[in-house]
Amino acid sequence: MKRLAILTFLMALTLSAYSQGSFTEKTFYDHMAKNEDQKFLLENTDENFLFITGNGRKMNRSEFIEALSTVEIDSDFSDLTVNQSGGTAIVSGMIDQKITPKDNPAGAWNYKGVFTAVYANQKKNWVLMSWQHSDYKPND
Repeated sequence: MKRLAILTFLMALTLSAYSQGSFTEKTFYDHMAKNEDQKFLLENTDENFLFITGNGRKMNRSEFIEALSTVEIDSDFSDLTVNQSGGTAIVSGMIDQKITPKDNPAGAWNYKGVFTAVYANQKKNWVLMSWQHSDYKPND
């Protein structure tokens, strides 16, 4: 009986050490709601983060955070798909954005695209690894 108790305890310890939290649409929306906060971005974006814009421009984490500091972005997401395998989550869907330069509010523009975001669970925290936009081109 003592061996069974020890075995059960060790299995529970192992499972808790290797289990990952569930990444859901709510997790995604929680992250998106906090993206205006540069401290949040630094703490929740991997140091090797890569952002690819709809026109193919690539930005690393510091370039991405700098670019975000110059604009206000109002984003709406739709048709989300969330897939998780262990400590990796992939979110894809549609994005509608109104992007307003902070130094020129009259220069606002709209963007519609599709996106894929990859998150990894690091130290019990979901961290954004990469994000890619592609311009939305509906089938005619």
